[in-house]
Order: sequence, then C-alpha cells, then structure tokens
Amino acid sequence: MILRPVLLGRNFNEYVRMFNLNEDLLGNKILDVASGVSSFCAEGNAKGYKITASDKIYNLKAEEIEERCKKDLDFMEKHLKEKFKDSFNWNEFNSIDDWKKTRERTYKTFLEDYKINKGRYIYTIYPKTQFKDDEFYLSVVGHFLLLYDNIFDYKFHKETIDELLRVSEEIRIFPVLNLKGEKSLFLDKILNDYKAKIEKTDYEFMKGGNKVLIIRR
Repeated sequence: MILRPVLLGRNFNEYVRMFNLNEDLLGNKILDVASGVSSFCAEGNAKGYKITASDKIYNLKAEEIEERCKKDLDFMEKHLKEKFKDSFNWNEFNSIDDWKKTRERTYKTFLEDYKINKGRYIYTIYPKTQFKDDEFYLSVVGHFLLLYDNIFDYKFHKETIDELLRVSEEIRIFPVLNLKGEKSLFLDKILNDYKAKIEKTDYEFMKGGNKVLIIRR
C-alpha cells in the first residue's frame, strides 16, 4: 500500500477527459487542487485559459521537484510491472514504457512553466488556502481526495471540500475509487452530506475508475 501521494502528473487532455470539461467550463477561472507536477496549468494558460495550480510542493525549487518526480515515476513503474499491471486499462497507453514517457513529458512541461511563471503555482497546504471567497468558478481535484482514503480521514475530506466551496462554486473530484480500486470509503458520506452527483467519463486508466464526483454549493 502506498503511504503518501506520489508525484505523477497528468496532462491537459487527460484533465479534460477526467473531469468532463467543455469550453464553457474551461472559460472560467479554475483552481487545480493538489496539482503536483500535472501540466494542466501550463498547457491551459498557453491556450488562453485562466488556471491556477496549488500544492504543498510549490515552495521547492524545480530541481528538487524533478528529483522526487524521477524517484516516484521509477517507483510506480516497478510496481506496475511487478504487481499492478492487471489493475489498469492499457487501452489508454500502448505499454508501460509508453505510460512512463507520457508521464515524463507531462512533468517536464510542468517544470518548464514552473521555472518562468511561478505566480501561477501557489504554495498551499490543504485543507486551508489563502484564496479569496469566490475567486474561482471551478476547483478540480485529481488523484487526491477519495483516492487516498488510507491517508486522509473524513475530517480532512470535509474540511477541504468546505474550503473549496468557499473559494469556488463547483468541485470535480476524480476518480471516486481508492488505491485498492474499490469505491472510496467516503464516497457515500459525501454524496449524503453535500449537493453532489456522479458522472461517467471516457477516461479509464484504473479499471472501473471512469467516474467523476461533482459537488456544488
């Protein structure tokens, strides 16, 4: 079992598919939550969108982040080859090598932007943020909440969701599975406690992980 979130970035096209994003949604100010080394912010801003990234690693130098990226990527590659290959849908990638090259391109795109546009990358330790009320329309949370229900308890989930509903009108969380590939322990409680629904997506790397949770005020 993984005991901490790993730095595996996803790219802009993956975000669009994971979160069911369309041009109407992309036209709003968006907060990428616990964004790590994803290139959604870098690629999105290059396309003219207004995206802010937030993560607790953004007080680090690019070189420090890159070193950790390489270690986490090698760690996950080994686990995919030895233990977890059958847990994933390889229609998304041609091979593990193709998957690794995609992840490398993603974090390198992030690092290039991080070095020259540091203002887009806000050092944030969730569940608290420094953002203003209603600063964003949409917050996207990829591979953080729900996935790591072995690390973050429900109190952390609730405090983070409440904070994101303060700074944005809508939250989208992907996937709704945990690291075991099972429905997250906290999904039903969130559905009960908030104005929330689940939508199917066309992105499915983790088998069964093709749903996004949408929470609105």
